[in-house]
Amino acid sequence: MPPLIVCTETVASVARHGVVSRISARVASVLITLMCCGLDVNAQGFEGLESDSIQCLQTGNRSICQRALDKAEVLQRLASTRQAYPCQTMLLGVQADLILQQLGDGRADLAMSDLEAARRSCPGL
Repeated sequence: MPPLIVCTETVASVARHGVVSRISARVASVLITLMCCGLDVNAQGFEGLESDSIQCLQTGNRSICQRALDKAEVLQRLASTRQAYPCQTMLLGVQADLILQQLGDGRADLAMSDLEAARRSCPGL
């Protein structure tokens, strides 16, 4: 695990460049945790997103939907970094489905189909 001072310097550097202001605080905290603690996104990766997304679509619980949305955002950015653009595109679709669910305009059947398509488009994520 990297020393904490590295994380502090990284966070300060990111904040100075205005990146944090462009993304939500919640996503920033997830990304910073991943950078600082050396957590492997793949350890929970798509399985964590899938589990939370299914719960969101079944229950409509806003906090579960937000957690799924945050996980989808982290994976979508990871896909972008890896230049896995088909995967990134599918994850953006999943994010849209989760937002619609939060707004009470969900379409669970199509969303489940989108989630499965994202799984196929994102091997190893």
